[in-house]
Amino acid sequence: MLAALDFIATFKDRRQCFADLLQISRTQLGLVEADDYPQLLRLLGGKQQIIGRLEAISSHEPQLWDKWRRERERLAPGARELCEQALAETETLLAELLEHERIATESLARRRDQTALQLAAVAGGSRVNQAYSDCLAPVTHRHLDLDQ
Repeated sequence: MLAALDFIATFKDRRQCFADLLQISRTQLGLVEADDYPQLLRLLGGKQQIIGRLEAISSHEPQLWDKWRRERERLAPGARELCEQALAETETLLAELLEHERIATESLARRRDQTALQLAAVAGGSRVNQAYSDCLAPVTHRHLDLDQ
């Protein structure tokens, strides 16, 4: 049955995309924690390619879910079971992926806030230094004269 094979292939492709995204998300969190932003940018490029694959799957079969609802009862039990298994695995992967993405987003936000605080402290130190520089002795008296 051609329709069954199409459903199985499409659902397995989607499942693989989400498995790949989950693996990237796990790696992404490690790179964020390690402050390895160059590698993180390369990884995000790969992530975008996988998202592009998901979009291609969706555009190839835009009525997939409507067709699935209409035809799943007509599929052979074995084919329907394979489809439902792939869909269930995809849902599990997606839930785990969303959790990893939430954690990575929180980590990035925390690091952004820490950086903002550090920059504010540096800027404050700069302003203090500028304030005191007006009170310093003239430039000629700031150097150590070794001949004295």
